[in-house]
Amino acid sequence: MTDSEVAVGVTHVADDTMKMTGCGSCGMYMILEGAPDKSFLCMKCRLIELMEEKIRGLEMQVESLVEFRKGFQQIMEQRHEVSEGKSSDLQMEAGLGNSEGRLGEESCQWKHVTKRTRQRKRRASEGEIELQNRFAELENEEGAQQVVTEGDRARKKRRAVSPIGKGEELMEITPNMSPRRIQDGLKRITRENGNGKNLQPEGTGDRLENSTVTRKRQVYVIGDSLLRRIDRPVTRADPENRRVCCLPGAKIRDVDLRLKRILKGAGKNSLIILHVGTNDTARFSLESIKGDYARLGRTLKEIEAQVIFSGILPVPREGQQRCDKIMTINRWLRQWCYKEGFGMYGHWEAFMDRGQFSRDGLHLSREGNRLLGWRLAQLIKRALN
Repeated sequence: MTDSEVAVGVTHVADDTMKMTGCGSCGMYMILEGAPDKSFLCMKCRLIELMEEKIRGLEMQVESLVEFRKGFQQIMEQRHEVSEGKSSDLQMEAGLGNSEGRLGEESCQWKHVTKRTRQRKRRASEGEIELQNRFAELENEEGAQQVVTEGDRARKKRRAVSPIGKGEELMEITPNMSPRRIQDGLKRITRENGNGKNLQPEGTGDRLENSTVTRKRQVYVIGDSLLRRIDRPVTRADPENRRVCCLPGAKIRDVDLRLKRILKGAGKNSLIILHVGTNDTARFSLESIKGDYARLGRTLKEIEAQVIFSGILPVPREGQQRCDKIMTINRWLRQWCYKEGFGMYGHWEAFMDRGQFSRDGLHLSREGNRLLGWRLAQLIKRALN
């Protein structure tokens, strides 16, 4: 066989593997290897679909915000009308009382008032200025002693609020002092006197018992191995109330089983961010994944918390078929979260660069971890504010 025949055979094989395929949306043709799917879409059309999906999500959010604003304006208008009605009633009652008093005092006493008489009266009142020296009493000893006795009398009135016996040290209590400061001062006096009497002033015990310390909202970020090395940017703002729980290899069912154990010590109205589903897309079908998300949603509704789902990231090593499956799940997850009252935050457009993933094509690189941690930290900031 000659060289020319071998070259012709190679070209025929290449023609068999390379086929021209048209996009189902824009109609543009592309040369691809192998047999493409019937519903083939080019990269530009996929990006357009992502943008349309994002726009639809934003429109739904805008509609919900508009409805919330209308409801809030109605509530404020009702409160304003009620307050105006009360103030007008009070003004009318005060005006009637004043008019009745004036009529009672000035009945049968008519006065002729002119402009000149008003000016004369004002000038006369302005001219009568009393001049006296406030410190004249300090010039003699009797005045000084009188000032001292008045100061002691006022000080005793302030101290009369505290039920402390004779011979014990007194603590002056002013209206501007906080309950905590009063409590600390009473403890100090108790230690100095060496007795265990209750030195709390009247009326402060109930106020101290009823005062509750406001606790900050707790934040839990729970997910699979993609959450490695993101705890620093997420918990930097508030390390005491923020937790990152990384479960390597976890699937949606695993998170559902461990969720209540993880959130055992969480307070009310906590913020929960879930990043899970990447491992499910490699083994289970779409219907199975949707059912697992539904079971997880029922578990989350039993907990009094604000829930936000983090979108599944692309997997570069698996090819286009896996990416299409993940995009379908993210699209369904956004609609399902809106229907169930959860939040959804996608990352697909931010992780299109191959350099943000490690060599295995599944986990994130240091740059990708830094980007995901920063995005989750910004999400927590917006959710808490």
